[in-house]
Amino acid sequence: MKVSPVTIIDIAKKLGISKSTVSRALKNHPDISQATKDAVNKLAESLNYVPNTVASGFRNKKTKIIGLIVPQISYFFFPSVVQGIEAVVHKKGYKLMILQSDESYEREVENLNVLIANNVEGILSSVSLETRNFEHFQHVIDIGLPIVFFDRIVKGLDTDVVLVDDVTGACKAVKRLIEADRKRIAICTGNMNLLISNNRLQGYKTALIQAEISIDEDLILSCDTPEETEYAVTALLNKPTPPDAIFAISDLTMTGVMKAVFNKKLKVPEDISVIGFCEEPFRSMYHPQLTTIEPMGFEIGHKATELLFERLEDTNNWSLAPRVIYLDSHLKEGGSV
Repeated sequence: MKVSPVTIIDIAKKLGISKSTVSRALKNHPDISQATKDAVNKLAESLNYVPNTVASGFRNKKTKIIGLIVPQISYFFFPSVVQGIEAVVHKKGYKLMILQSDESYEREVENLNVLIANNVEGILSSVSLETRNFEHFQHVIDIGLPIVFFDRIVKGLDTDVVLVDDVTGACKAVKRLIEADRKRIAICTGNMNLLISNNRLQGYKTALIQAEISIDEDLILSCDTPEETEYAVTALLNKPTPPDAIFAISDLTMTGVMKAVFNKKLKVPEDISVIGFCEEPFRSMYHPQLTTIEPMGFEIGHKATELLFERLEDTNNWSLAPRVIYLDSHLKEGGSV
């Protein structure tokens, strides 16, 4: 019977510690205590653990390729991110390999395997809606391949992360509606599995609380697609006490919001105000032009790629601790509030 080789996961389970701790202990990381290092190395020796030298050698092989995984390139936000990424990648003399998960966990795992098989030197990623298990990303870390998450991130992994300050941005949006004397403000969030949905909901609630406006749970909608958003907003607008303003957290949710508003033949902003996190090409498609919070797609991609190259150019693997970068978003006035 074939016996599977001992892995970092096996050592972590036996010691009751994380895989990343085992990985760093085996590499003599200065942040790991000597007692933990001794325990890990002793167990690894007793189990005849053999490091995957082929995998760990990937980092030393210069292919001049950076891998990127995005949920869908068709969204307005992600093309802006790609532009920011490509600007840095091209400047550094590298090529960019772009793969889509299409919001599928299985596709995401497959995409990571494709990137590893192609010996990319680093990976940039925004996770899919379906992703709940993050072992495929931990594997990337374990083999020593630098990875930076942006927008949709994985909590609990030792990686660099780039985000917009979603809480503050959402708070700005709702405060702008309150300044316009709107009192029944609805919010259309995305999938609540995503950190950005939770953070933007937090900002929404914070603004209402600060203005001493009670939070009405009936005005909080969670929708994954424009179609779901349109259906939910239409139902909300048909209620005896409909909202007088709607805050959409993304281009996708705003699409559904605007369809529902137009189908009801409501005038913006006379009958209802709308505001959201929307990219520039999208906000200009409507009349009046939308008042928005800038999602900072280009800036997110640019910064995430800069962090990745800092990793690639770091001669001492452990000189840079994992970083979380928050970018400030700005309110752009249109005519929808």
